[in-house]
Amino acid sequence: MSTTALYNGCLRTACFPRIWKRAKIIPIVKPGRETSDDISKYHPISLINTAAKVLEKVLIHRIMHHTHSNNLMSKNQYGFTPQTSTVDAVMAMKDFVQDSLNDGQYIALISLDVKGAFDAAWWPSILTSLKILKCPRNLYNLA
Repeated sequence: MSTTALYNGCLRTACFPRIWKRAKIIPIVKPGRETSDDISKYHPISLINTAAKVLEKVLIHRIMHHTHSNNLMSKNQYGFTPQTSTVDAVMAMKDFVQDSLNDGQYIALISLDVKGAFDAAWWPSILTSLKILKCPRNLYNLA
């Protein structure tokens, strides 16, 4: 069986092989925290099977293709958007602030750095959103 046939089979049947889900966790001490006794001094690195990484990439690319080709992304979305970066987001914010100040409006900016936001993502909501956005069933069943 070719590698392409293997991945196409995983996508077609919405099967992510259980053995590929196993990870080896390597705790790395954060710089400057070497003498701390706090568990948060470690940054856990999860090493997964290379085949799983490839399947994850294929899955992400297929989902992103679906969202972009169906114009499902907000024009204010900069992450996970081709040819956009943090610089684009900052420039859009700068333009918004400048236009508002020119119109005599007041500006308030609140910035949040949500620690561990991805780790706390509520997967049932993400999967429901994929269904609502009419993402192909085999993709959200694989996710």
